[in-house]
Amino acid sequence: MKCSLTAVLFSLFSLTSAYDWTYGNLTLYHSESAYCSSSTYLTREYKEPLDGFIPTYAISDTNHDTHGYIGYQPSSQSITVSFRGSESITNWLSNLDAVLTDYPNCSACKVHKGFYAAEQEVFPEIKSEVDKLIQKYPDYQVLVTGHSLGAALATLTALDLSLSGIKNIRMFNYGSPRVGNTAFADFYATIVKDRNRVTHHKDIVPHSPMHERFTHISGEHYEPDNTITLLECSGNEDPTCSYQWSLTSINDHLYYLGLNMGQGTSECDSIL
Repeated sequence: MKCSLTAVLFSLFSLTSAYDWTYGNLTLYHSESAYCSSSTYLTREYKEPLDGFIPTYAISDTNHDTHGYIGYQPSSQSITVSFRGSESITNWLSNLDAVLTDYPNCSACKVHKGFYAAEQEVFPEIKSEVDKLIQKYPDYQVLVTGHSLGAALATLTALDLSLSGIKNIRMFNYGSPRVGNTAFADFYATIVKDRNRVTHHKDIVPHSPMHERFTHISGEHYEPDNTITLLECSGNEDPTCSYQWSLTSINDHLYYLGLNMGQGTSECDSIL
């Protein structure tokens, strides 16, 4: 019976040929793990599938209440930058600051002012730490990930790392809000080739900001209601994927591919 179930799950997972389930699973758990207390990032034990992960740097900015961590895992030959999602009033104030500002690397590109300010505050330290790890492990994949607000920060960081000359960038985010305008989304697709924007059923967050000037980046992989499967979507706002829903759900934002984001252990609490 177990063998049959495994075969069925493998068959379902294989429906999305462009999605890398190995690295996707790692980034999903890293996104969840980032909700743990930031004081434990460098000392806690990372369990399967993150076993053997060695944290090297804790991301922390009190101005925007931004947290996350950087480290590497020899078994998967990966370097990971993981951002925490929304966990405080300060984060939500950043979320609600839905004003577009210029993105300096593209003349027509504009991005969410609050997200960009938060990302820029910590980017220099992230770039420095990733550079150090790449010098030691030049063939490793660089995974950039996050859920909710962390997904928006991961989107921007993956682009800025790519523009800085770092190779092997793979961006996986979960329940991301829109980050910029159409010009930004189009520019993003030319730079970050391996981009994976995972959405879950009627999750409310991918529908925000709802202002018409905001557009999602492409690379959406859509999870229908609690199926633990992903459908590959096309374009920036595929009407057959997350975009199809007008009535949305907060609960769908809390669960991705069967994992309760931020609630995996007693010390990892997500306050939406």
